[in-house]
Amino acid sequence: MSRKPTQPAIYFGHGVADPMSAPEISSDRLTHVHPDDLDSFVRRYGRYAVLTFDDGYADNLLAALPILERYEQRATVFVTTGFVARRHALLARVAAAVARRLDWERASMRDLIDSSGLDAPGVYAALRDRLKTMTVADRLAAQQALMRDYDLSTAQLTADYLDRAQLDRLAAHELITIGAHTASHPDLRYCTDTELVDELVDARRELESWLGRAVDTLAYPFGDTDARVRRAAARAGYRRAYVTETPNWRSRIPFYRRLDMPRIDLSGEVRRMRRRDRKHTRQASG
Repeated sequence: MSRKPTQPAIYFGHGVADPMSAPEISSDRLTHVHPDDLDSFVRRYGRYAVLTFDDGYADNLLAALPILERYEQRATVFVTTGFVARRHALLARVAAAVARRLDWERASMRDLIDSSGLDAPGVYAALRDRLKTMTVADRLAAQQALMRDYDLSTAQLTADYLDRAQLDRLAAHELITIGAHTASHPDLRYCTDTELVDELVDARRELESWLGRAVDTLAYPFGDTDARVRRAAARAGYRRAYVTETPNWRSRIPFYRRLDMPRIDLSGEVRRMRRRDRKHTRQASG
């Protein structure tokens, strides 16, 4: 028998900034939430929502936290340690930067995808999907080749993430809980067993050493997992881990286990909220 929901819905966000300020070819256009929209969402629905933010953007401290303080809304920020330490760049950002500077003759790209007949958005999607399905070692090597060929730097691609000092400030706030989001943001399903330890255990230990406290929650990058990854998360000592789902997930899957708890995309919910507002405005004016 299906259970009725007994807890608020859990939402995942990323950056809190104007999406239209991001480059046209980028994941930020879809994942960022404008501060005004976050304010409106929390004001209206905060009592029914659990908020989380992924990756560790600096604007989670600078833009989101003042809004959370205004409404006394708690949130969890899942941090990718390689972004904070400026060791690794998000694979989607590498793919987007390459697509924006498109040069089909670069060997590093030809080795990864057949870009013939693709426009810049198509190259971005193909590169992103190809990098996502690699082991960590192969992906990082491919990213380095792309970044070398296209004159990209890790510092450039991670400049808007939290640094160590900002992470400390965020973690010290009473409304904020810090969770783990791996070391290099891979699709964990494609990691080797050794890489799973690096991403789930070693990254967690590094984060704990920075914060001086235990970290026992995890958000799977891209929201993807499988039985092998869940077993690895359990061995790593995580008490709870999160996947991504659609807003109607309860009608299809009434119960989740503690290592695949569902979250709903905050940016998508904000877009639905704005559509409802426009509809109500038209109805009221009609």
